[in-house]
Amino acid sequence: MVGDLPAMPAVVSEVLRITEDPKVDMQNVGRVIESDPAMAGKILKVSNSSYYGMKQFVGTLKMALVILGVREVRNIVLGISVFEAFKDGRTDVKLTQQVWDDSLKLAGLCKKLAAGMILGLQGEEFICGLLANIGQIVMLKEFGKEYSDVLLDLGSDTTALCNAETELFDFTHAEAASALAARWNLPQVMIDALWCQYPNDTRAVNACAEPKLTAALRIARAAQNDNFDDPNATPKALRDEEAWAVLTTHARNPVAPELRRATLLGFLQEIASAPPVPL
Repeated sequence: MVGDLPAMPAVVSEVLRITEDPKVDMQNVGRVIESDPAMAGKILKVSNSSYYGMKQFVGTLKMALVILGVREVRNIVLGISVFEAFKDGRTDVKLTQQVWDDSLKLAGLCKKLAAGMILGLQGEEFICGLLANIGQIVMLKEFGKEYSDVLLDLGSDTTALCNAETELFDFTHAEAASALAARWNLPQVMIDALWCQYPNDTRAVNACAEPKLTAALRIARAAQNDNFDDPNATPKALRDEEAWAVLTTHARNPVAPELRRATLLGFLQEIASAPPVPL
C-alpha cells in the first residue's frame, strides 16, 4: 500500500498520551492544545459549526473542554490534525478543501444519526466521519494527477470510485484511511470502522470492535451520495440491512423501517444548509 504516510504531529501525540488517563486535568489538556494556537482556533471553528450541532456558542478552549468533555475535544484535535499533516504543497489545494468539506458533512451526518438513535457514542462517530475520506488525501499525495482525475470523475459515485481505485492502485481510499489510522495507533474501533465504511466481504459489521460505530458510518456514508429525490427508487442507505440490524439492536431510539427514508432525508437537509468551515 502507500508507504509515505506522515507521522503523527507532536501536539496530537501528546494530547492522546495524556488523555489516556480518564482522570486527566482539563487544564493540562488545554495547555497542550494552546501550544498550537492555530489548532486551538480550528477546534473552536469546528465545535461551533452546524456540523457539530452544539446548542450554544463555545468561545474559548476551556469552555469547549467543559461543555464537550476531554474525549470529544481530543477527537476533534485528531480529525483536524490528520488533514493538517497532508498540507505540504504536494496535494491539490482545491481538491483537499473539497474533501474536507465532504468530510465535515459526513461527520455531521454521522453525529446526527448517532444522536437521533441514541447510540451512546462519545464523539467517535464524528471523528470517523471526518476521517472516512482521508484515504483520498493519502492517494492524492501519493499519485497526484492520476488520482485527482479519478476523484473528480467518480467522486460522487463511491462504488465506481472504489472499483477504479482497486483496478488502478490495488487498494481503496477506505483501506488507505484504515492504514493511516493504524499507523497513528488510533483505537481499533476507528480502524475497523474506516475499513468497513462500505459493505464488503472481508469483515462483518458485528466482527468490528464497535459494531454500532461501523454501522452508523456505513449508513451515513451511503446516504451522503444517495438520490432521495426519486420516490420510486430505494437509496443504498436503506438497503444495508446488515448495518440497520446492528443499529436497531444497539439503539435506545431505533428508527422504524418505514421512517428511515424521511429521517435520513431530514438529516441531509440540515447538513446541506450548514455554512462551510475553511480548512
